[in-house]
Amino acid sequence: MPFPLHPRLLAPDVDGIRRTICCHRSVFSGAHAPNSTAAIRECVERAVPRMEIDVWFLADDAMLVFHDDVLDHETSASGPVEEQTRQSVADLRYRTGEPVAFLEAVVDEVRRGQTRLQVDLKPMGLLTAGQAGLLVRALEPIADRVLVGSQAHWNLRPLAQAGIPIAFDPMLHWHAAPWAAEANLGPLRMGRHGLWDDGPLAFMAGVDDAGYVASRIDDLLALVPAVEWMVDYRTLLHLDALGCSLGELLRQRGVELAAWTIKDRGPTETAALARKMFDIGATTIITDAPLSLAGYLSG
Repeated sequence: MPFPLHPRLLAPDVDGIRRTICCHRSVFSGAHAPNSTAAIRECVERAVPRMEIDVWFLADDAMLVFHDDVLDHETSASGPVEEQTRQSVADLRYRTGEPVAFLEAVVDEVRRGQTRLQVDLKPMGLLTAGQAGLLVRALEPIADRVLVGSQAHWNLRPLAQAGIPIAFDPMLHWHAAPWAAEANLGPLRMGRHGLWDDGPLAFMAGVDDAGYVASRIDDLLALVPAVEWMVDYRTLLHLDALGCSLGELLRQRGVELAAWTIKDRGPTETAALARKMFDIGATTIITDAPLSLAGYLSG
């Protein structure tokens, strides 16, 4: 078994606050296909503090760990993920040759270690009560160190009611990410404060930036009880330019902030962006390059 990480490597102390570097799609070394059993096992064996995986419900309600909504890009198969069944993907492999994983196998791996699991729930359609129950029961063995996140707050509500800690991503309502706007994800109009936001307050004259941001935070917090918000880093930078530190505003409301997704753009740019996220108040950074980021921050 590989040796565990030094506990501070992916949980650095920055400005006197313990932060967390989260392995996006369970990528640690990059030696394995993202979301694969091998990648997940590597994270657990190296005792990373937190890893994220993506989960879909298949047509027979099996829970597949997979990122895209189609099989075409990451495997040699094709077709929408949600139309598959456990049997149809039982022998499915990533282009690296590694098999895909189901959620129950991930839970078995995670329960052997101390890693916190972040489940990114991918479906946008309304989950059935049966599906929500299946997910809650699947996560019970690691209930003390699991977090379920989504942009679809309607799917998070029944999980919150069952006691699952929730990480809410407000992108379908409020963001400053150009790529999301181009894809018509979420709000369709740009408000007066430079954020994509279809809410009426975004277009009212005489509302200052601070008042607008605080009000929208409270609006969105009312959608689903969350212990954390996961927010695109571009949105965080825009809010900061308005003089609004989202991390501090959420902290005042008892909610933590995770910034996503930081990629490796070289030592100087990557470290500067990560430190900016920490300055804004993020306690967690979700990244595809955890080892590189940790090295840049410690250098």
